[in-house]
Amino acid sequence: MPGTAWLIDGMAYVFRSYYGVRPIAAPDGTPVNAVFGLGMTLQKLLKDHRPAHVACCFDAGQRTFRSDLYPPYKQNRGEAPADLIPQFDLCRALAQHMGMATVMVPGFEADDIIATLTTRLLAEGHDVVIVSGDKDLAQLLRPGVRQFDLAREQWRTHDDVPAWLGVPAHQVVDRQALTGDTVDNIPGVRGVGPKAAEALLAAYGSLEAIYGDLDGVAALPVRGAAGLRQKLDEGREMAFLCRQLVQLRHDVPCGEAALELAYTGADSGVLEAFAEQWGLRAVARQVPRRQAGDQ
Repeated sequence: MPGTAWLIDGMAYVFRSYYGVRPIAAPDGTPVNAVFGLGMTLQKLLKDHRPAHVACCFDAGQRTFRSDLYPPYKQNRGEAPADLIPQFDLCRALAQHMGMATVMVPGFEADDIIATLTTRLLAEGHDVVIVSGDKDLAQLLRPGVRQFDLAREQWRTHDDVPAWLGVPAHQVVDRQALTGDTVDNIPGVRGVGPKAAEALLAAYGSLEAIYGDLDGVAALPVRGAAGLRQKLDEGREMAFLCRQLVQLRHDVPCGEAALELAYTGADSGVLEAFAEQWGLRAVARQVPRRQAGDQ
């Protein structure tokens, strides 16, 4: 029977844990602060919300189809810290040993996997909770899809997006295409800020409609409207490229196994052995265990 499926942005909590948890080493000296932090985060989710269906989604690496479209994409971030790199595989293994479905697809980001699974799960009759505070995932919010920022214990629905990002959820992609996103090194249209983007989308509804009536832009009740037409005209190609960069993919080849999200708990022996090896007994302590007869 369809129920609520929880889709976790694993990468967000890996990085949050790495920067938020003091350095910790496993018995063999391997750094595990990100692994420990992620494990405690997932443990809390399982304990507090008892999801019947859950998946933890991860990036497969820095290079994705977006890098091919626009090589500077995310290049402002540089390489991952040396002591974090060996923790990525351990984080994925921990989530799996905690009994969660884990999904990673080369060439795509965790956000694209979440978008694809959301579409497929909705079609199967599930409601979806996206576990992340990332604004990029707001484009997925609609009836039946909520976003839960676990770190802040904050819920959002599609009705909350206008107060959060200035536009309805279905316009988030076009807003980001116009304004860009410095976090991901997406330039947007030079000279178009949030207020102008929001005014443009309130008046026209979409990027296509804006570019279909550039002559009318000068009449908008927004500061600098007279020069906005030229900025938009000069940035036309970049606007549509940026939309490709911020638009999440709904066609990631996840495979049918990615929809096997029923949560029945961890295999106690496997989890305990992993926790002992990597010094994560505190993480394993409160993870629900699979009962005899559960698959």
